[in-house]
Amino acid sequence: MRIDDPLWLVTRETARYMLREAGLHLTVPAKYEQDMEALVLEMSDYQPAKTEFPTFSRSEKNEVSVFHIDEDTKTKICVAYIGLLEPDENVRWVKATVEDGWKNVLNACKELHEAGYPGCVGCGGPNAELPWNEAASRKTLV
Repeated sequence: MRIDDPLWLVTRETARYMLREAGLHLTVPAKYEQDMEALVLEMSDYQPAKTEFPTFSRSEKNEVSVFHIDEDTKTKICVAYIGLLEPDENVRWVKATVEDGWKNVLNACKELHEAGYPGCVGCGGPNAELPWNEAASRKTLV
């Protein structure tokens, strides 16, 4: 994915979120379960001090959803979505086919890991330390 692609920022933000946050659960189509296993192994290799990794389950839908699990209530809150159906306005939306979007998010995870993210300062890319603005991101989508 090129840096001038309108989905580049949200793809990178989704990857950063998946790599740095605890308490995540993903729902993925069956064909991506091995990708998730590989991602968790990659995370353990690149982040040896990390003790909590994303969990995942199979989705019957052809989409990927990333949920944050609230520690107190155990409620799952959707924080990112890969697919063509528009999610709630506060959810990071990688508006692409699940095949393309998932591949791009995984590639971004690998690139970020290789750059030292999340253990380094500034290696997450431009604006990586700023709060995410989903409304501004969606204005760039076609």
